[in-house]
Amino acid sequence: MTAHDIVGGVVWGQLMVLMAAFVFAVFELCCALTGGRRHFQTRRRVGYSVCASVVVLPLLMPFVLATPFAVSVNATDAVVAQYLKGNIGISATSMSQIIDFRSTMVVNISQGASLAGQVILGVFLTAAALRTIYLALNFMRIRRAILGGQILRRTKRLTVVQAPHISVPFSTRGLWRHYIVLPTAMRTNRTSRAIALGHEIQHIRQGDVTAEVLLALASPMYVLNPGYWYLSGRVRKLGELACDRAYLERRLQDAHVYCIRLLSIARTASKAKQPTAFGVALTGRSLPWRGRRSMLKSRILEIARDMDGPAKESKTISLVVSAGLSLAIVFAATSLSKPADWSHERIMLTTVLNLERIDQLNLMAQRSW
Repeated sequence: MTAHDIVGGVVWGQLMVLMAAFVFAVFELCCALTGGRRHFQTRRRVGYSVCASVVVLPLLMPFVLATPFAVSVNATDAVVAQYLKGNIGISATSMSQIIDFRSTMVVNISQGASLAGQVILGVFLTAAALRTIYLALNFMRIRRAILGGQILRRTKRLTVVQAPHISVPFSTRGLWRHYIVLPTAMRTNRTSRAIALGHEIQHIRQGDVTAEVLLALASPMYVLNPGYWYLSGRVRKLGELACDRAYLERRLQDAHVYCIRLLSIARTASKAKQPTAFGVALTGRSLPWRGRRSMLKSRILEIARDMDGPAKESKTISLVVSAGLSLAIVFAATSLSKPADWSHERIMLTTVLNLERIDQLNLMAQRSW
């Protein structure tokens, strides 16, 4: 595998994440317009299916591109066909540059053929390295808290640990085992400890902890991609809202007591150094540019709305919508992929381009006389 192949794969992956974020944003807008904004579990499942579709795409695309369907939906050929019909008023050289923009960019980055390519590569590698260091520091914090804490309970797949240097309960996982880490200060408060355990166990049931670890591991590759941060931020928030609702529906705690304890823990943790990756904290992750307070406000307001009028969700609808959006992502990825063979449209564009170049050469020859 050459540097060109690696850079091309990375660029393609960045574009696919942006496309998936756009598809999910359209879905979120439809939910807001049709009254489905409070369907947190449905939206969370759809968000995870969109993320999973991006992961599966590299394995699926070779088979899809080998079918006649891929040729019929190719967006590049459609644009070239409109140009050949005269509906796009630019030169053949400009059209060729637009179509070959991604290939040119990959060459510039992989070979360092231009200053812009060198800058893009340098910024990407620096950001990825800094993100990797950040994740390593968080991993060491979590490892130190687990190894240095006291084991309160241990089952086949779950370990509950009490750690002295942690102020906010959180859950994380290793390869085979989940962990719930509780602050030592919570030892004497049975209500807060019960709420923290119930909340974090619900996150484990929902798969939020596994998703958080996978999102963290993928973040160095997509650290500069706004689509990644949009998707990860949305599924994290929806996971917290769905977790609050599922926990309170079990009627193990009163909603008012739950909110008071949540605010109390958040207040004590405002100045504490907590792991912010590889785990799901009781107080949630802070929203970008708005802070943790905004996240807590959203959760408490939604809990209050659920008390007034609980929202009903259907698992069947979430499965149908997830399948539909996954197919839409595959369709969009297929349309944006480079055709395996030269199509009739591309051959005609090359012919027009060559004629245009010959015409330019003839004009230059006439001027020299």
